[in-house]
Amino acid sequence: MSFAEIFTVVVPVFLLIAVGYGTGRRALFDAGGAQALRELTMQLALPAALLLSIWRTPRHVLVEQLPLVGLLAFGFLAVYAVLLGVLRLAARRSLRRAALFALACVQPQYAFMGTSVLGGLFGTAQAAVPIAVAGIIVNVVLDPVVLILLGMPEHPAPRTATAGAAAPARQPALATVGGGAPEASAAEPAPAGAGASGPRPSVLRTVGHALREPFCWGPVLGLVLSVAGVGVPEIADSALGLLAGAASATALVYVGVSVARIGRPALSPAVWAVSLTSVVVLPLLVYGTGLILTSEAVAAQAALILAFPVSPVPLMFAARHGSAEDVRTIGSAVVLSLLLSFVTLPLIIELVG
Repeated sequence: MSFAEIFTVVVPVFLLIAVGYGTGRRALFDAGGAQALRELTMQLALPAALLLSIWRTPRHVLVEQLPLVGLLAFGFLAVYAVLLGVLRLAARRSLRRAALFALACVQPQYAFMGTSVLGGLFGTAQAAVPIAVAGIIVNVVLDPVVLILLGMPEHPAPRTATAGAAAPARQPALATVGGGAPEASAAEPAPAGAGASGPRPSVLRTVGHALREPFCWGPVLGLVLSVAGVGVPEIADSALGLLAGAASATALVYVGVSVARIGRPALSPAVWAVSLTSVVVLPLLVYGTGLILTSEAVAAQAALILAFPVSPVPLMFAARHGSAEDVRTIGSAVVLSLLLSFVTLPLIIELVG
């Protein structure tokens, strides 16, 4: 595929994001409107698209994707664990900040931008399986693990409270997987250390909460139906297809609106580090690893899933569980990585072919 053909696919995606940015800057979507747009995307359109795409995929094709599952698990989970350890032990970051920043480095906007870009490059059917596989890994494993880490206390609770000291406000132990944190929370971040007190949240409760989200159980249900050999009924195919058709447009417009609400990025070293890790280092690392361990085709699929800019989901987690500085840094990384990806994404597509 020529560079001109790549830009023909990529540029319309960024134009639609620019439309969302313009509507956000003109306040055509207030906080309630932006929340409704996000809910349409994350609770209805994208889950329907993932459910239908993986349900349509024959069982033998899913079995053939096991090398891709392993490579994406390496890119999401193993790299996350390494970054978490480096930030926690070498950089001496708190557990909460290390968990948030490591997540920002490894969780891309594959759900928001992948359907449009990869579908335009390779066709909707061929692009659907990697996106669905990534959705299962991220939403069933990675994000619940991060939520558990965010709910853990930083230090042992003192035996006695200082006389007259007010008890710290308890933050919700769970944030909705896939972007369900209220829009207002992004504008009103939790204070540093919030949520550090109180008992450790139940692992089963955290995973159960994640599995109740449509963006999480949609791909899982599609996987179960495909493996069981259940065909897609014509009525369900038509209904889900209509809903899934809104996924690409609403997701891209929401990206633009969310970027407009974040504002101008603060170009600190941490912001550059997170952004470059997300759009350059991680996809190239996974591509090189894939060439060694699997095939070129599998390596290319995994690298392209990971080549998208930083997802808004870590920003939503930071608004619930982090400090104002965490929100500013991760929000700035979302914006900067999006700007960088206008150049890096076509180059990586050209590289992996």
